[in-house]
Order: sequence, then C-alpha cells, then structure tokens
Amino acid sequence: MPFVTLRNRLLTAAAAIAVAAPLAAPNTAEAAGFALREQSVSGQGTAFAGVTAGGNGDASSMFFNPATMGLVSGTQIVQTATGVIIGTKVDSARATRAARLGGTAIGGNSSPGDIGQDALVPAGYFVYSVNDDLKLGLSANGPFGLVTDYGDNWIGRYHGTRSDLRTYNFTPTVSYRVTPELTLGAGVQIQYAKAKLSQSSDFAVRLGRTPGSLDVNSDVVGDDWGWGMTAGLLYEPVKGTRIGLGYRSAIKHQITGDISFTGLPAGLAGLLPKQGGSAKLVTPDSASLGLYHEVNSKWSVMGDVQWTNWSRFHELRVVADNPALTQLTEEKWRDTWFFSLGTAYKVTDDLTLRGGVAFDKAAVDVEYRTSRIPEQNRYWLSVGAGYRVTENIQIDAAYTHLFVPKTSVHLTDDLTGPESGRGNLDVRYSGGIDLIGLQAKISF
Repeated sequence: MPFVTLRNRLLTAAAAIAVAAPLAAPNTAEAAGFALREQSVSGQGTAFAGVTAGGNGDASSMFFNPATMGLVSGTQIVQTATGVIIGTKVDSARATRAARLGGTAIGGNSSPGDIGQDALVPAGYFVYSVNDDLKLGLSANGPFGLVTDYGDNWIGRYHGTRSDLRTYNFTPTVSYRVTPELTLGAGVQIQYAKAKLSQSSDFAVRLGRTPGSLDVNSDVVGDDWGWGMTAGLLYEPVKGTRIGLGYRSAIKHQITGDISFTGLPAGLAGLLPKQGGSAKLVTPDSASLGLYHEVNSKWSVMGDVQWTNWSRFHELRVVADNPALTQLTEEKWRDTWFFSLGTAYKVTDDLTLRGGVAFDKAAVDVEYRTSRIPEQNRYWLSVGAGYRVTENIQIDAAYTHLFVPKTSVHLTDDLTGPESGRGNLDVRYSGGIDLIGLQAKISF
C-alpha cells in the first residue's frame, strides 16, 4: 500500500478514536484505588480473565498487552462503552470536634445518600497490519477516574466534600512477531489529568470564635500532561495456548491550577484571596500475566493476574502559594493484586458466550482509609456474549456485578498531624457496583 494511503488511514483512525473516547468523562473508580478497569467489553465478559493473552479475541486487549495486536489480521477498529452504576451510600455517620475543642458534635447532614457518580466510560482502538508480522496501533482510554460527592453541608466536610479526578490516555503502539511463537509490543502513553478537590475548614477556630460558627469552602482545580510507556510479549508454545505478559508504567503529574475560597464575610475576604496551588499525582505502574487455552473447538479457559503499584500513593498534599494553607492527607496505600478466571463457549461460528469471576484487593487498610476514597475489596461476577453480525462486524455485550463488603472510615483528631482541626469522623458504608457494556468491532 502506498505511504500516502497508509498515512491517511492512520490519521483518520486517530481522529475517530480521539473524538470517541471523551464522549463521556471517565469519572468513577470501580477497580482497586481509583483505577478504571472497564477498557474492553469482550474482556469484561470473562471478568478480564485471559485478556493479557488476547483471550477476548479483538484489539481491545492491547490496553493490557500491546503484543496482542499480533493476533489481529488486516485492519480493525473497536469502540467500547460501559455504563458504571454506583451504589455506594452512607449507612451512618458521626462527627465531633477534637476533645481539646470541647468534643461537641459537628452539625450538618449525616445522610448524604449515594456518594458515587454513575458514568459512561468509552474506549477506542485501531490496529493496522503493515504485514503479517508488523502491526501499528492507536488507543484512547480513561484508565483512572474518581468522583465522590457528599455535598457542602455534610458532617465530614472538614475532611472533604468532593473529589474529582479524570484522565485521558492516547497511546500509539507497535507490535512485531519475532518468531512464529513470540510477539513483542510497545507503546507510548500520553496522558492528560484533571482534578478538583473541595472541602470546608472551620475558620472560626483560627479567629478565636465559637467552633463551627464560620466555615470556609475551598476548591482546588488543576490539570497537567504526562507521559509513560507500555510493553508486553505474547508467547504461543503450541497452537491454541497463549501466555501474555503486559506492563504499563507509572505516569508523573504536577497538577497545577488555582485555589479559591468562599464563605468569608466581605470584611474578611481579603484574608483568603484566590491563589495558585499544585499537587503531585503519580498514577501507578502495573504488570499483568494472562493465560489462554483452547480445550477443544468449542471451549476455552483463561486466567489473569495483575499487580498494581499503589504504594506510590502515600500522601495527598495540596501546596498553596501561601504555605500556611497547604493541605495534607496521609494515604499510605499498599500494592494490590487482581485475580480472575473465565471461560468462553462457542455456540456457533457466529455466537460466543462468556463468563468469569474475579477478586480485586483493596489498596488501603481501615486505619488509613479516608472519606475521599472509602474503597473496599471487590468480588466480580461477569457474563457476556459476542455475536458476529456480518463477516466484518461483531457486537459484544457484558454485564458484571461487583459485590462490595460493608466498610468504614475512622479518623481521629487530636489537633496534631495532618488531620489537625478536621474533627473526629466515623462513617459506615454499604453498596455495590454494576457494569453494563456494549462494544462494536469492525474488521476490513
């Protein structure tokens, strides 16, 4: 194919994916930490078991392992959309001031209802086969995202009212089949991150007034661009059995923007002018190992294991132009593991049914859990199906329910350390998560 034609195809696909991916903001975490795992609907059907080894059978596996592009013949475009329905609610909450401030109850709303936000999370993929061995690809994803919103008047407002993180990744990739058994792949992640953090402060204490008589609300808004890499290999020792290994690097951000304050009387507004602020954010690196095996012409079994380096996230520090207004929250997260097992059954040449289970370990222990991200272990149960409509078009659908055990947050304020002045907070949560995905694959 002439170079000009190849270039035009790549640019057209890049534009299509770049438009499709941000149609809905990825704004709620459903995997451990604030990760968004729903990057493939065909993979979701098996709870992402085997996706690192290309077990889902399409280009969306390149998010987990770019070497799986070697399984694509010709040119392929995949577009996914997953609805994330969050049911996280506050069962009970209690907040009091530090004992040295009288230990009185902090007034406000103790029943904010659902604190998560439903979302539609899209992802787009394009793979072009230069020849049987060399493949070029481009993907657009939202790999991390989070929204929790309690409202400005909730009783834990001094620890945070709204947390909003959105990321957008654009990843050009390449894969090459080194031998008939071994394919290598690599790519460059280009990531845009945008964040907003809101909370209230008991400013009356600073002025020597009655605690709780003057609340000031602060909003920190900022963004940044960062970059990283992704790499992987795919090994097929015998036909029908594949082993995949994928890696996605950490990406460092210096989120820079503004801090604005509201709530002060006109005569005191000059004490807290709008000013610059920044926060360091490092999205974690991860490594995954996948296995796919065809038992016979109908059945296949698969599994995946993923490690995520969440221990990089040890604090949330917002630095203001005025050093006295710097905010610090200790996180002290730990690395996590995700385990999944799944199967697929080919009913006919056109219809495939899928199922899978998974366990997703939480990234934080109760002693460091905060109301901004009150996460807990997750247990996955998934079903899905793929149907080939024509020789060139396939539609996939999947449904997943995530069982989330009840969890709690216990924060103590002794007027020392980073939580000083925020009050004691005890919250109990319950809920679950539902994922509904739809995907289209076009091959030509």
